[in-house]
Amino acid sequence: MQKNKQSTIKGLFLPAIALCSLFISGNVAQAALVSYSFTGGVSSISGALLSPTMNLSSPVTGSFQFDNATGGVGGNYPGAVKAMTVAIGGYSSSFTPGANAVTISQNSNLGGGLIGDRWKLVTAAMGLPVNGYTPLSFDLQLDREGGGLFSNTNLQNPPSLSSLTATRWRLIFENADGNLVTVRGAIHSLTAVPLPAAVFLFGAGLISLVGLGAGGLRNLRGTQQA
Repeated sequence: MQKNKQSTIKGLFLPAIALCSLFISGNVAQAALVSYSFTGGVSSISGALLSPTMNLSSPVTGSFQFDNATGGVGGNYPGAVKAMTVAIGGYSSSFTPGANAVTISQNSNLGGGLIGDRWKLVTAAMGLPVNGYTPLSFDLQLDREGGGLFSNTNLQNPPSLSSLTATRWRLIFENADGNLVTVRGAIHSLTAVPLPAAVFLFGAGLISLVGLGAGGLRNLRGTQQA
């Protein structure tokens, strides 16, 4: 009878232990994923994209996620981007599988004769067509004129806005003839997005369950020995 009780308890808690192990290993595997949200405004928009829902007065919100364990050479990390969304007024675009990268540049050409450091994310994008144009790619640039933003070109989190001299986001559209048009603007805020609290609560619950199971087994053994 006691053997049956012990087997029953083990049967209940061993799956929980296995599930907890999967949860922990899964989080280790995903620990390299980094997420950010941003807000901004529109500073320039091609005439072909102008509409009541997307124009110079449209607010901009978005997010992106990248894997900071991605390998690369010379500050270029292809395939690092895992997710992206951007909403420009009433229009939205999102990540699609394709060419993407995060690039860390030191003392490089920023354009306009300026030299400095740059953190850049670029990814293929998708969304509904606007007057015959569909999203092709999205990019985000964070610049510091004069450099000093990075100590190396290792893949790293984006710098704080307070350390920058210029920011830019851009969504490029293409039509069936290969013509390109853009909507672009500046970044007003950039915020790291923490892992959802529900994930931590789930993990804590599993660990507690396993702990109770282990305690129950110890108590059962103690009763048998007495």
